[in-house]
Parts: sequence; C-alpha cells; structure tokens
Amino acid sequence: MAIDLTTLSNAQSSNGRGNRVSNEQQNTAGNAGGTGAAQPSVQQASADTVKISDAAQAIQGAAKSLESEPEVNSDRVAELKAAIDSGDYKVDAERVADRMLAFDSLFS
Repeated sequence: MAIDLTTLSNAQSSNGRGNRVSNEQQNTAGNAGGTGAAQPSVQQASADTVKISDAAQAIQGAAKSLESEPEVNSDRVAELKAAIDSGDYKVDAERVADRMLAFDSLFS
C-alpha cells in the first residue's frame, strides 16, 4: 500500500512533539494583551490520499473470488474415503518424495 505524504502542510508537520500549545494557553496569551476574546485559529485540513498497489488489488480480487468457493472439495473427499475403505487407494511413494523435495526447495 502506498501512502502519499506530500499533502501534509508545514503547519501540520510542525505540530509535532513538544510544539503543542493547549487552547487554554492560547486563550490566556491572547487575553493578556487586553484585546478581548482570543480568536480560535482554524487550520484547514488537507485531504490525505491512499493508493493501493496493483498487487494488493489483485490479492483482494483473488480473496473475494475464493469466498464463494467451498473450503473442502466434498466430492474428492468422498472419492478418497471410498478408495481407502475398499483398499484401492495406493500411495505413490516416489510422487510423495518429489513433492516433499519441491516443497523443501521453497525454503532454501
């Protein structure tokens, strides 16, 4: 996610730590001159912008499309259960080993 910080004005950026003056202190300072009630200062807030990257938008789109899909393929699970129960399910040890090696190479 990209955030555009160029819209911050100098007044906003100078309002950092240690530079804050409470409204009461401003009113006291304004009234000390005997000019009457202090006028509150009004700062115009600039609009902040956020730009979501193309990759983040693609991830959001993929997540939304997956929401409609079931988490478990019930037909495939039933098919595998039936094969295990009947004794027809055979484990291909070479295929399992290849997949384990491929998975391990992701972390190397």
